[in-house]
Amino acid sequence: MVTTRLLLVLAFSLILSCGGDDPESIPEKTPSIKDDEIKKEVANIPSIEEESGDLIPDSEPEILNVPDPNGVYLPTGEMKNGQPVYANSDGFNMWFNGSTWRITDRTGGGNLVAAGKENINDSWANGATIRHYPDKKFSKDALFRLAVAYQGSMDNANALRLFKQFIREYPDDPKAAEVFLSLGDIVMSQVKPDEYPSFSQLTEARESYAQVRKISKDINLISDSTFNEGGVLESSVEKPEGLIDHYYTFDKNKDELLQASEFQELNPQGSGAFSDHDLNGDKALDFGELAELAIQSSYSQIETLFREYNNQYATQDGARISQATEKIGFACEKQGRPSEMLEMYFSDIKKFGNDPSRVGVDEILKKYTKKYLEYEKLYGLTFELLDNLQNPNETVSFSYRNRKGIEEVISGTIEDIAKDRRKLLPYLSTNYTGIDPAIYKEVAKLKGAIFTAPQYISKFKGHFNKYKKLKEAFPADLAPSKSFAALLNDAVDAGQKTLELRMRASLSQVGSKAGGNYNPQRSDFPAASPGVLVWMGQTMLGQNSVDDAVAAMERLIQVYGDSGGDFLFDAHYLLGKAKEKNRQFQAAAMHFENALANSSWHDLANDARMRKGSALFKVGEETKDSNAFGQASDSFQEVRSDTDTTLEIRAESSFMMGECKRALKDYAGAAFLYLETTLNFPGAIKWAPKSYEKAISCFEQSGQTDQITKIEKQYQDWQRKFLK
Repeated sequence: MVTTRLLLVLAFSLILSCGGDDPESIPEKTPSIKDDEIKKEVANIPSIEEESGDLIPDSEPEILNVPDPNGVYLPTGEMKNGQPVYANSDGFNMWFNGSTWRITDRTGGGNLVAAGKENINDSWANGATIRHYPDKKFSKDALFRLAVAYQGSMDNANALRLFKQFIREYPDDPKAAEVFLSLGDIVMSQVKPDEYPSFSQLTEARESYAQVRKISKDINLISDSTFNEGGVLESSVEKPEGLIDHYYTFDKNKDELLQASEFQELNPQGSGAFSDHDLNGDKALDFGELAELAIQSSYSQIETLFREYNNQYATQDGARISQATEKIGFACEKQGRPSEMLEMYFSDIKKFGNDPSRVGVDEILKKYTKKYLEYEKLYGLTFELLDNLQNPNETVSFSYRNRKGIEEVISGTIEDIAKDRRKLLPYLSTNYTGIDPAIYKEVAKLKGAIFTAPQYISKFKGHFNKYKKLKEAFPADLAPSKSFAALLNDAVDAGQKTLELRMRASLSQVGSKAGGNYNPQRSDFPAASPGVLVWMGQTMLGQNSVDDAVAAMERLIQVYGDSGGDFLFDAHYLLGKAKEKNRQFQAAAMHFENALANSSWHDLANDARMRKGSALFKVGEETKDSNAFGQASDSFQEVRSDTDTTLEIRAESSFMMGECKRALKDYAGAAFLYLETTLNFPGAIKWAPKSYEKAISCFEQSGQTDQITKIEKQYQDWQRKFLK
């Protein structure tokens, strides 16, 4: 009889090792035994008597295709005839009938797929052997390691079973926190890219992460569980359908409204009151309003999660406080409280800014500056436009550059300009880029109706009042040029060199002269944080102090190689530019590649791809290596395929792909790419004409003179359209 806690691996015609010296090994499945062997084994087994007294027929249902019963069997907690019942992930149960062990598709009966003797460790049918952990002392470690092995091999079903078994058996073990962290990760890893997480998956993952924080004192595990749970909530923002499905507790085909009486029950932790999401005031939530409810509810919970983290762990070494603050600010911003976000960011900059290892402070500084300017423009320019619309007879004059590159001057009253779409669109695009996109769209659509239709006059008066309040409430004292200058003075007085350098760098980057005439020095490298080192490298490179710039970036990589985040992109990017200056193009290409490997989503990623392509192109020219031209073309193609980048950059990348073909003397291929550039990017004033000229040259080189006249005519047509 088996009395130890078992992880059972059953195999036919093979002795397996699972436990002992190699508890992580996962057996290969063996071929199924034949039908007649099953029948023979069944014939030698007495009939099974149920505990209730009912008899099971001697003959089991015939199995036409015997399934493979191999696998990991875990105790279910059920007992049968004085022995535990075990189950595997394929739905088979292993149980004792009083005289023999059986594996069937249900306990106490069902289809028989394997049978053994009274002692579970004796040979089973066809010479198979059952293996189990040899000692209770080692079974715990083996169970954990086997679960980790299954997780690593993406066998989520078995990993979940084993991790859950570990929690049942060893709830107070120190590894329990790691197990709960893995359970949360596995739940979310089961969501495919084209699917959305269900409410039950979101809940299960969050409960697992919460357990980590409940039972662990390890700050690394606590941090991982918090940020992983934050990622779960962000996934419900990106794909809120799981929450929306949860809110619908009735037939959506009959009624697409969530009644106010149901709101509290379905959204006990939601954001704000029901009326906050009932945008049209019909005392019910339709699908669009439900989506907004789901999204805002998730942002609210993100804020709560990270506030609790900061409140509890702010004083612990290793806590990621600045990163958590950034998450709180992000949630505040998305809930319509950007001023609170900025105040929070500034507080963290002041509190942690003198510690160079706090990489999160540098991230916050970048975001602080970007977000302040973004909202200053959003509130200020939107209010300015709405204010002008309240004065339709006021005369304005502005200049803009049309699509042909010709500068024009337009004058007239606000009302005259609004009524004429040919004047209105240039007026908006020239003066009001960055305003509220919904108001921009309304103005462009309604035009003169803004001044004549009573409902629109009233509506825009409401817009005006709203943005007047937003502009007045926006904290002018937190403007980077003011707040950073004040903090710089405090840092100098207190001898806080790291904070001083951070403020000098930040003031320089916003164009303020409040930072003084400081020039970066190598002697200040030890006090410099990653963001400051990047600024120093940029400044030194701009002053042609290439060796100093390289030293700054090499220090960043050496000291912050594990924690530098996006600043590692900056380091390799600047090293690539330094190598360009020294005409070391192969090394430059390598650094640009390393930059992209660190942060392919960086704002300068496409510039790095273009520089990498250009460096490889020069390598090809110097070495006559055709592979270099091919790699250059691949890099350019990545940029051309990015629809989010600018027209000019995509046109340049397309043109350079033609240059790569031309360098290989593939004139037909080059001509095709040049003409493709003219077709796909005709508005690229710099690259389209170059492409026409190079295409004509390629046809001359390849002797296709019949094509030249045709292309020359197309070029003339293009010139008439875009240059006159």
